[in-house]
Amino acid sequence: MAYCVKCGAYIPDGQKGCLACGYDPDTEMKAAEAARSSSAAAQAQYQKTKAENAELRRRLEEQRKRSQEQNRQWAEQERRRREEQAAREESRRKQQEEDRRWAQEEYERRQAEERTRAAAQPDLQYRSVNETGGEGNKALAALSYLSVLFAIPYIFTPQDRFAKYHAKQGLKLFIFGIIADVVGALTGFGWIVTLLRLYMIYKGMTNALNGRREPLPWIGTLGE
Repeated sequence: MAYCVKCGAYIPDGQKGCLACGYDPDTEMKAAEAARSSSAAAQAQYQKTKAENAELRRRLEEQRKRSQEQNRQWAEQERRRREEQAAREESRRKQQEEDRRWAQEEYERRQAEERTRAAAQPDLQYRSVNETGGEGNKALAALSYLSVLFAIPYIFTPQDRFAKYHAKQGLKLFIFGIIADVVGALTGFGWIVTLLRLYMIYKGMTNALNGRREPLPWIGTLGE
């Protein structure tokens, strides 16, 4: 005779399950085995996931360390670069200061030499051209033949008679050019007028650069 271990009911011979509560030892055993199998699979999956997470954390930690090392190297390089740049700026500033000091000393030295020479030989001071000739500012005298630049000697060297002489010649050439342009436009001989003006400019600048007080051809003596 057998009785149900769960409810205590009588189980007839040849029956495995309880007719009263339906308890079946084979079914319960299979369910227990399935539960144990499922628990083992879950445990294995848990261990696998745990190992994967540990590997992921390890890789992330290595990546973080590499990133920190790269940042440290970059910061070190940037620090050295800034230090080198600051050193170059300081060297350039010192060089500029030395150049400025040297230029100031050189200027003062030359000024002292000029004062000493002027005190020793006062007759060597700048003198303009006298009535009999001589050389004044040749550059300004030569520029007097270029359009309205004849006014420059009157502004910058009013005491230089040589430059003023050529400035007067340049003024005559300027007036002649205006009249010649009008006449050439009316008569159609403008190219001849242009050649004459170019020749007079060449002649006047040559005289000025050679230190000669020579009037321009045809118009140089007008108004004297």
